[in-house]
Amino acid sequence: MPPDPVTHSNPPSAADSPFDVADEVDEAALAAVMRYVPLGAGVLAGAAVALLVLGYLLIYVLVFIPRGTVG
Repeated sequence: MPPDPVTHSNPPSAADSPFDVADEVDEAALAAVMRYVPLGAGVLAGAAVALLVLGYLLIYVLVFIPRGTVG
C-alpha cells in the first residue's frame, strides 16, 4: 500500500521564527534602489500604454479604414 501523500516531512523554514530572519536594512542601499524603482515602474506603465495605443491604431488602420464609409 503506498504511503499517504498528505503526511510527509516538512522541515521548518528559517522564516518560521522571527528571531532567525535578518531584519537589518542598509539605508544607503535602500535609498540607491528607490532612485530606480519608480523609474522602472513608469517605463513599464508607459510601455503598456504604448502597446495598447499601437494595438488600437493597428485595428483602426487594418479593419476600419479598408471598409470605407458605411451607408
